[in-house]
Amino acid sequence: MVRKLGLALAVLGLLGGAVAVAVWRQPQAALAISHWPFAWRYDPDLPVSPHTWRQLWLALAQSGAALVLLVCALFSRRWRYGLLAVAVVLAFSTQWPRPQMLLTEAHSTSYQRSPLAFSDANVLQGGRLYQAQCASCHGAAADGRGPRAASLPTWPSVLGAPLFDNRLEGELHWHVAQGGKTPSASAMHGFQAVLSADDIWRVLDYLRLRAYGTSGGAGMPAIPAPVVHLACRDGRADSLSGLRGLPLRVVAHAPDAPDEPQDPRILTIALTRGAPGEVDADCVAADRGAWDAYALAAGVPPEALSGAQFMVDRRGWLRARRLPGAAPAWTSADNVCGPGGRMEGGAAGGLGELLLAMDRAPIALPQRSP
Repeated sequence: MVRKLGLALAVLGLLGGAVAVAVWRQPQAALAISHWPFAWRYDPDLPVSPHTWRQLWLALAQSGAALVLLVCALFSRRWRYGLLAVAVVLAFSTQWPRPQMLLTEAHSTSYQRSPLAFSDANVLQGGRLYQAQCASCHGAAADGRGPRAASLPTWPSVLGAPLFDNRLEGELHWHVAQGGKTPSASAMHGFQAVLSADDIWRVLDYLRLRAYGTSGGAGMPAIPAPVVHLACRDGRADSLSGLRGLPLRVVAHAPDAPDEPQDPRILTIALTRGAPGEVDADCVAADRGAWDAYALAAGVPPEALSGAQFMVDRRGWLRARRLPGAAPAWTSADNVCGPGGRMEGGAAGGLGELLLAMDRAPIALPQRSP
């Protein structure tokens, strides 16, 4: 009986260790848990002092020694009670660091991710919901300067790139759903709790794309290219998500400008905003919604988007953009365009460097379902 109990404890210990290692090695964004049962979660970006790490390793070693002594006590006849007493003393004298020194506060939805496609329709619907429900406090430009801001007890947050830096989608969703009811909901204080769960995901996607457009992606996680409806010459796909596996160049076509030269290494998608006429591109996105969504990604008004270009990698992530101007350059927040995040010119050689850089440094986060 004692032997079986010891074997069971050893097996449970091995299983627990294996699960802990698997979760630790798994990227956070790859986890999609519908309900997180704990009040804390591990955050690899949380700064932890060397003293706290030493305290943790000492506590683990002390607990491991107590467990070994407990197992030995189960198998020993002569020293059973002595070993058991030492194991109990070790276990109860262990000083674990406080959870907040090693972990981040978590909620039941922390590891949830949006079930909705990151599409132009959902993003623009999120923008309309934001303007109707949130802009009065947080401002039409998400700058925290809405007409009601000064009358609130706490000044509304600026909902830009820092909002998404090192924050899980599910935790942002939780904060919005609370509508500022709790002190810990300061990141989304002032949001009205009148939105459905899907509406909240849409608002967050709108803010995410807007923040990318304003900051160029600096200081925030990668975002997908908005999925839009397409009409392709060869009928290979009817939406952007159907072209996964191929590098793409999305071009905001200007009717009075010459067509971009075709490059056999990439597929060119032209945004036309419903403008009539032939366009020299592999696929065309004619919906006005597609144009408006990419104007958000460019950080410019829709009427100023003509001539802008975007590079999308094989997994559907926005990797670089080239805005119209006197000296346009490809820019990227993830150093695809070099250490300075900038690559001058858009010649064939420049596109080749972009393609090689995107393939050399793929984004490992899982993409959403189309």
